[in-house]
Amino acid sequence: MLKKQPNDQLATQFFQRDYQDRGMLKWGGFYLSDHTSALRKMHAAEQQEAAQPRQSVAMISERLALAWRTHRHVHVQLNVLDANQAVAVLDGTVAGVADDQIMVQLPAGNYHQLALTAIRCVTVAAH
Repeated sequence: MLKKQPNDQLATQFFQRDYQDRGMLKWGGFYLSDHTSALRKMHAAEQQEAAQPRQSVAMISERLALAWRTHRHVHVQLNVLDANQAVAVLDGTVAGVADDQIMVQLPAGNYHQLALTAIRCVTVAAH
């Protein structure tokens, strides 16, 4: 049996004409879990929203009442920070009011009760 010797010219032609290097795409499968978690944290930090100016309790009450009457969604910034030291937010609809407590129904269907004093600002969605 005859063995063919590698032909340098044939290899050079293959890489010049036929082979297409995918660049960094081929390295995508080699990310370690530490790298992916760091990338997630970095992406989450980029997605954080800036704290809005604090609204008065009267304005917050007025906006929540409007949202409750018109069944509009609200975006609520709280006076607390989350685990990433970002302003905590709630999105949903106002489901009820009792004294100084507000019940917000979240998109997942569960409810979150909070005090008016725990709210930094409220934005009511347009119809």
